[in-house]
Amino acid sequence: MPWGSPMQQNSADDFDFDDWAGLYLENREEFEARRQATLMIELLRQTPESARIGRQTLDTFDLAVQNRSPEERMRIAASLMMDSVHQLSAELQILKQALEQLETQAESEQGEQVGRKTR
Repeated sequence: MPWGSPMQQNSADDFDFDDWAGLYLENREEFEARRQATLMIELLRQTPESARIGRQTLDTFDLAVQNRSPEERMRIAASLMMDSVHQLSAELQILKQALEQLETQAESEQGEQVGRKTR
């Protein structure tokens, strides 16, 4: 796709890395403008709470990478993604523990009901 033509992207499935990479190499200002527009569209598709969190994350990233080299930007992005993965992992562990407690409670209640019926 020539870099002067509009990039069409309606979902993550439509993402064409080569188009974006080519645009980045040819015209970084246009790349950044399209990146910002794409991110804003994605934020608008979210719930208000998710959009707020997404905006905070983007602001954190944008502030951290200001005046940094592409390599430093990538390192910072990777670090932020790993922080997010660790947070998600911790929250999944909490959810797992809560589900295990519910299962234990349900089994206990079933055992008590069976005990009452056999008396």
